[in-house]
Amino acid sequence: MTTMRGYSNQRGASLVEALIVLIISAIAFGAGAQQYSKYLDNITNKQAADHATLIASAASKYLKDNYAAVVASAGPTTPAVISVAMLKSTNYLPFGISDKNAFGQDYSVQVIEPLPNQLQAMVVTTGGQAISELDGRRIAQYMGAKGGFISTVDTTVATGSFGGWQMALSPFAVSPGAGHVATALFLEDGALVNDYLYRNAVPGHPELNRMNTAINMNGNNVTNAGTVAATAVTTTTMTATGDITAANATISGDTTTGGWFRTTGDSGWYNQKWNGGWYMNDPSWVRSYGDKNVSTGGEMRAGKLTSTGRTEVGEYLQLNAVATEGTSCAMNGLVSRTTLGLTLSCQSGVWKGASASLGTDTYQTGIGPGGGWIPMDCPPGYVMTGMTAPMEDYKYIRCKKLQ
Repeated sequence: MTTMRGYSNQRGASLVEALIVLIISAIAFGAGAQQYSKYLDNITNKQAADHATLIASAASKYLKDNYAAVVASAGPTTPAVISVAMLKSTNYLPFGISDKNAFGQDYSVQVIEPLPNQLQAMVVTTGGQAISELDGRRIAQYMGAKGGFISTVDTTVATGSFGGWQMALSPFAVSPGAGHVATALFLEDGALVNDYLYRNAVPGHPELNRMNTAINMNGNNVTNAGTVAATAVTTTTMTATGDITAANATISGDTTTGGWFRTTGDSGWYNQKWNGGWYMNDPSWVRSYGDKNVSTGGEMRAGKLTSTGRTEVGEYLQLNAVATEGTSCAMNGLVSRTTLGLTLSCQSGVWKGASASLGTDTYQTGIGPGGGWIPMDCPPGYVMTGMTAPMEDYKYIRCKKLQ
């Protein structure tokens, strides 16, 4: 009997121990399952936070690049609305990005203008599965300072992570209800000036299109420019198919043009080293600047040469025009020559020998029928004094010998 009673006690103890083990195992399994569920929830919350951040970043870039257009369409209580589809069609979001977050909620970018040229923008999710209060707070925390959620405590406002900000939803004309994510962009024109150069003009804010430091193009081109206004331009090569307008140009090498070098005033070409050149200050004369001399080993040709001083010839003076002594001339002082090269001058309106006197000897020559006569001209040392009328088919000229 004693043995049987001891055996029964031992068997009862084993059952209790097994029961305790089962209870502990069940508790451990439940805790593990709970932790695993939390782990999965955190993964979902992190993915939702990353997705919301991606949408907010694209929306921020869109607003900065299209600031003027958004300002024109947004009002204090009438928001400009930007959809995910708009962000994709304008290449601010890849087309492969999902329109919905991990809870099946859609995004909407609501932008208002509470003060002139000051924007407030919020990205809000709508529809889909409502996010629990705890998960909503965690998603906002994962997003950082700009992250927020709509709490069950007050569905009329969006609250930032750790209570960092709070914004009423009514001006944005949106009421998604509790369990949705909100992202505050807090865009102001003053804040954007410090970090961004706008592609489009913002009325009343020219500084948004102005650089505050030098731009290094890293060897890239600037194309399709209109007017380029600069204090100084330093370049290796400049090519222009249109006009170049400048106050001054300094070129250290040669200057070549296929057209004219034109001056628009009383200036012309000037040699900086020797202080001479060419210019015009009236419609008639091209002048030597500084009364510089003109030297050439070639030929100078003109319709008329006028000297206000002495005329010097280094070799011979050649007179190509021939005059006939005793005939009329246009102006006293003109100098010419005969066919023999004798010098004639215009005296009292008549061509006369310059210094020769005529002797008394007369030499006659003429041309008659049949030839045999010498050409009708005076021989060397003689000058023609007149011509006889034709006599018996002969024509004579009279020549007198020069003394």
